Amino acid sequence: MNPTQRAQFEANGFLVIPDALSPEELTRVRGAADAAEAVWRADETRLGARGALLHQVQAPIEYDDALLELLWHPVVFPLVRSALGEDVMMIDNDYFITPPQTAKTHADWHHDVGLTGVHHPLSVMMVKVFFLLSDVDAASGGTAMVPGSHKFPETWQFPVVDDPKQMPGAIQMTGKAGTAYMFNGRVYHCAVNNESEHARRVLIYNYGHFWMKMWAGYEPSSRLLAQAAARNNPVEMQLLGIGDAYGQRLS
Repeated sequence: MNPTQRAQFEANGFLVIPDALSPEELTRVRGAADAAEAVWRADETRLGARGALLHQVQAPIEYDDALLELLWHPVVFPLVRSALGEDVMMIDNDYFITPPQTAKTHADWHHDVGLTGVHHPLSVMMVKVFFLLSDVDAASGGTAMVPGSHKFPETWQFPVVDDPKQMPGAIQMTGKAGTAYMFNGRVYHCAVNNESEHARRVLIYNYGHFWMKMWAGYEPSSRLLAQAAARNNPVEMQLLGIGDAYGQRLS
């Protein structure tokens, strides 16, 4: 991170990366995401959620290398690595499609990180990256966050609100397709209702430390692990969990 990015990330708990995907990359990634969605919809045994509020293609990295390689995207991943450290690993990944005119949010206000017995007010335990595949404005229901809430005490009680937009101090993440944003997993955030006429589409990559467990259902397939070992790319291998449980670090 440059000094400005570091100051923004440390103060707010999040960082916006405009034009993270070039027009060519966006076209390729959208095509891969569309193909993955088609396969997922045609086979109801595939993991994910098929509800009125959210269509979730679980583990999109399993569908296409274009979606896998976003894990170590040359613009975004160095920022993640800078925030988390050299023992970074993938924790989970999803493709979220929020239908238009949703009646309510699929995810109310919450933190992503709460490790029992671990005191971590000044530690970065998880970083989540969102790649926008569709334009997101205020009506599209982009993720809302409370800036600086990653440093609030564990005992802090946020007010309960009926509408996510009513949370005091919250701001809503918006941007053109191709924008990415990353945030500390301790930031208090939620999904806002999609009140627009268009589906909201976003790829999500969550990173943690190598000694942490991947979330169940997101462990890479034997095919991906064999492919990573054959490529012998240390970044890809570590992100997919190949290595010793402790002491694993990129150089």
